[in-house]
Amino acid sequence: MSLKELRRRISSVKSTQKITAAMKMVASAKLRRLQERVHFGHDYIERLNLIGSHLGKVSQDIETASPWLNAEGDQDLIIIFGAEKGLCGSFHSNLVRKINQVLEEHSNPELLIFGPKAADALKDKQTQNSSFNIDFTKPSAQTFLNLAKAIEPLKKSKKIGRIHLIGSIFKNILTQQTYSKILCPFVFESTQINSDTNIFEPSADVFLPHFFTQYLSANLHQAWLETLTGEMASRMTAMDNATRNAKDMLSDLSLEYNRTRQAQITTELTEIIAGSEGAQ
Repeated sequence: MSLKELRRRISSVKSTQKITAAMKMVASAKLRRLQERVHFGHDYIERLNLIGSHLGKVSQDIETASPWLNAEGDQDLIIIFGAEKGLCGSFHSNLVRKINQVLEEHSNPELLIFGPKAADALKDKQTQNSSFNIDFTKPSAQTFLNLAKAIEPLKKSKKIGRIHLIGSIFKNILTQQTYSKILCPFVFESTQINSDTNIFEPSADVFLPHFFTQYLSANLHQAWLETLTGEMASRMTAMDNATRNAKDMLSDLSLEYNRTRQAQITTELTEIIAGSEGAQ
């Protein structure tokens, strides 16, 4: 490789290194904020689970609550939380693998997909439910509350049975675990139950429908945050590895450049000496 080609490659690798280092810093900043939101979300879900655990026997006797506590319906709804963007290592491919495994186990489910990368991977399959007139491009807490309210009448009319979630759980910066779980019918679990007394204000039949809608909304929002956090952690790790690899490549290219340049100088000196000796 000539010196000109080596200089061009070194310049290209340096530019790439700057980009990957900047992307790592951006992902790191976003990750810290997302981790805080995930932590607060865990606490909120736990409080909702505590309330749901206290409802217990009462909710079984309320007609308005029953659609959320059984699996009756024409078809299942599978809500998928995928990657927003690429350059996040194996995060996206692991999620797509899990999605395909789950879809093989269901016949004609209704799919609802969050994340452009996941939507692209499943573009040959049915995607958005036309019953949901909601903007999914920039999800927020209000988006998932609107979605929960849109699902409620479909659940009551038994057009939707089980509600499945597919996403990723953020364990730590280096570990993200894909999962598939049944969110509805609701099953409440809490380790903080210390009383069987249920006091409702207003009455249970007024309170429960609002509670179940809020419970669904909160779980969907938390699932989206968890997946987004895992994606950001994967991207930060991938960009860190890319930056390190660029540094190693620069070291090898610089060494090759210096050797080539030294060899070229040695050749030129040899030619000058040989020419000088021939002139004598």
